[in-house]
Amino acid sequence: MRYNSGISNQFSIGIIAICLCVFSLSCQKPEKREVISLSGHWNFLIDSSSVGDSLMWAKNGLPEGLISEVNVPHTWNSNRELARYTGKAWYERKFNVSEEQLSKITRIQFDAVYHDAFVYVNGVKAGEHLGSGYNRFFIDVTPYLRKGENRLTVCADNSFSRSNIPFMRSYDWANDGGIYRNVYEVITSKYSIRNVHVAALPEDGKGVADIRVYFVDTTIPDPSKLKFKATVTEENQPTSSVVFEGELKAKLENGVFTSELNFEKINLWHFDSPNLYKIDIQLFMEDIERDKFSAVFGFRTIKVENNRYVLNGEPMRLMGVEWMPGSTLERGMAETTEDFDANLNLMKNANCIFTRFHWQQDDYIFDWCDRHGILVQEEIPSWGIWTILNDTLLPLGIRHLDEMTDAHFNHPSIISWGIGNELLAHEPFIKQGLKQLYDHVKDLDPSRLSTYVSNSLFFEMPSQNSERYDATADFDMMMFNEYYSSWYNKSIAVIPVELDRIIGEYPAKTMTISEWGLCDPPKEGGDERRASELAQQIAIYGSKPYIAGAIYFCLNDYRTQRSEDYSAGYPRRDHGVTDGYLHPKKSYETLKTVSSPVEIKDVTRKDGRTSITLHGKTGIPSYIIRNYSIVSGTQKIVIDELKPGEDKTFVINGDTKEFGIYRPTGFEVLRINL
Repeated sequence: MRYNSGISNQFSIGIIAICLCVFSLSCQKPEKREVISLSGHWNFLIDSSSVGDSLMWAKNGLPEGLISEVNVPHTWNSNRELARYTGKAWYERKFNVSEEQLSKITRIQFDAVYHDAFVYVNGVKAGEHLGSGYNRFFIDVTPYLRKGENRLTVCADNSFSRSNIPFMRSYDWANDGGIYRNVYEVITSKYSIRNVHVAALPEDGKGVADIRVYFVDTTIPDPSKLKFKATVTEENQPTSSVVFEGELKAKLENGVFTSELNFEKINLWHFDSPNLYKIDIQLFMEDIERDKFSAVFGFRTIKVENNRYVLNGEPMRLMGVEWMPGSTLERGMAETTEDFDANLNLMKNANCIFTRFHWQQDDYIFDWCDRHGILVQEEIPSWGIWTILNDTLLPLGIRHLDEMTDAHFNHPSIISWGIGNELLAHEPFIKQGLKQLYDHVKDLDPSRLSTYVSNSLFFEMPSQNSERYDATADFDMMMFNEYYSSWYNKSIAVIPVELDRIIGEYPAKTMTISEWGLCDPPKEGGDERRASELAQQIAIYGSKPYIAGAIYFCLNDYRTQRSEDYSAGYPRRDHGVTDGYLHPKKSYETLKTVSSPVEIKDVTRKDGRTSITLHGKTGIPSYIIRNYSIVSGTQKIVIDELKPGEDKTFVINGDTKEFGIYRPTGFEVLRINL
């Protein structure tokens, strides 16, 4: 009995131990991702003599008595005394690390540092990011941390450089140096997600989402022990419904886990109905949650067909305006979200649902465009005839594309990647370099367009049958900066003739006017001329069936290192329909009127009622409008649908004195005072 009793006790103890072990594993807390802001107060010091390295500022700390305190995001060039300073400057701050955090992976996320960044932790160099000052990057600082207080030091350099894109002084915007976007400390488990790309495409009312999960480079888990759970929710839609919840069937391909989700019904993303979805992906390793990553995306398609942009199967002609960020005089490139909101609202309120950016922008801007409806071409900043795609700049351009597409892949508002602007693109070696950039970005993302923006079509380059044809014809859409009546001192009358000549040389291509506008004081006439020529030129473009869109240049008077005007303390160009403080000029109202997709054809007041006849434009812009509304006082009439070329009449009760037309997103299209 004693023997049997002993065996029974040992067995019971073993069962209890096993149960406790299973319980501890199943109840182990998830390893939460921590994202901690490191923006805010930093110490700062200009290094005009480049002595910081030799004096070991990173190791010893910035010298007391010389430093000042600044708020990151920050650029020194917004300081009037440093407005034209190019060179090095140092930033320094302290942050705390707990013992638990020491066992995890810690990366510092820099949303951008212009243009070279050298990063040190506790006096030891942790990494660098060179020649790509508008892209987000991460530095793994795990090996350099210690429990308690740690010191983070960054040397930023905005010297004009031959190994930077943009190249030397070739570009027409501000050369603002510094940590001018946000900084974060990102703490994850050893097994963690670096990024998730979602290619979401509609198919006959249904949707397919191809999902690619990327891991922090050195921590790719064992696939046999790995599981993913995904939850997909309507992000900004009325129901906020969960449309998928369950395990992802993922497979490993070249170090990336891929999966596919199929949806029976989806709501498309469109600039007038910007429907978004959110995906939360939980990573389980050995049945323990190790990480959770979220991304927002939308279902939409884009292509060029029959001389039109085709969004979700609908042909359209697009109208927009370009905004030059970094032009807030007090903050420069270190603009706030309130600055972004002000500019973007001005764009959308001017009916401009199409834009391009000469250089990569903050993620907040594209999130705004996703949620409010603006189509975007985002470009790498290879600009100007001095930019030669040689053995230095071509690989750097490829890295720009890698970083840009990786950061912004999920934004449905981005419909095109730009690979260059105003290069010597008739030269064979430049064309070869552009073709490599185009092929590379198409490999990264075949779902979007890719273009090169030309100004050399002015100069009667030989046709596409010649070796010296213009490179813009090689890609998905010809993009032409048209300045006949301004920079090239021609008359408005030559524009239609020249456009016909160009398309005669490239008869199979579709064109977008990627810039046009008037800069003063170099060009006489001021804002009155700007408004007049804006209206005349958009009418010319709209009369040409081969032109699919137009982007006016530009929204704002902007800061630039190339300007003739230094009266504001930093050089600027008065090129905008708003001034440097975003106050609208008279030309802003002209832009809003010509950018409307609908015209007031007739208004008749009779027998206490007001009849309003609307006409859907067929020039530029033109697209089907749905669920717009006419509002007069407390009355609201919904325009279910109005197609280009179609007339419809709507009746308001009463002898109204004014009414407005609004997009379904709430932005005003037109306001009429009778």
